[in-house]
Amino acid sequence: MNISVHRKGKITASIRDPEVARRVLRIIFETILGRGGFTAFQYHLRRLLGRDPLEAFYERPREFYEGLEEFFGESGARVTFKVLCGKLIALSGLEELTPDKLFEILMRDEVAAREIIVEMLAEILRRGEGGVT
Repeated sequence: MNISVHRKGKITASIRDPEVARRVLRIIFETILGRGGFTAFQYHLRRLLGRDPLEAFYERPREFYEGLEEFFGESGARVTFKVLCGKLIALSGLEELTPDKLFEILMRDEVAAREIIVEMLAEILRRGEGGVT
C-alpha cells in the first residue's frame, strides 16, 4: 500500500475513508497474526459479525469486541483486543494510552473509543509505522 499524506488534516480525512482505514488495519493485523492467521481470524469473525471485521473494528469497535467475545470467550476476547490495541498504541506513539485504558473507554463510550482508534490510525499513517506509508 502506498499512501502519502503530508498535512495532518489530510491524514485525518484519508484515514476516515473506510477503505484506507481497512488497508492500514490489515497490515497491522497481519504483522501480529501473520498472513495465514489473519485470514483464519478474518474468516471466523466475518461469519460471526456478518461483515468485514476490519470495518467493524474501525466503525463499531464494540461490535468487533462482541464478535471476539463470541469466538474466544470473555477472557480470550479481552486479551485479543488488548494485544491489537497495544500494537496500535505502540505504532502510533500515543504512550499516554494503554490497552487497558482503551478497553475501559470502549466499554463506557464506543464513540470516544472509535475516535481514539481513528487518531491512532492517522498517526500511524503519518509516521509511516508498521510498513504503512
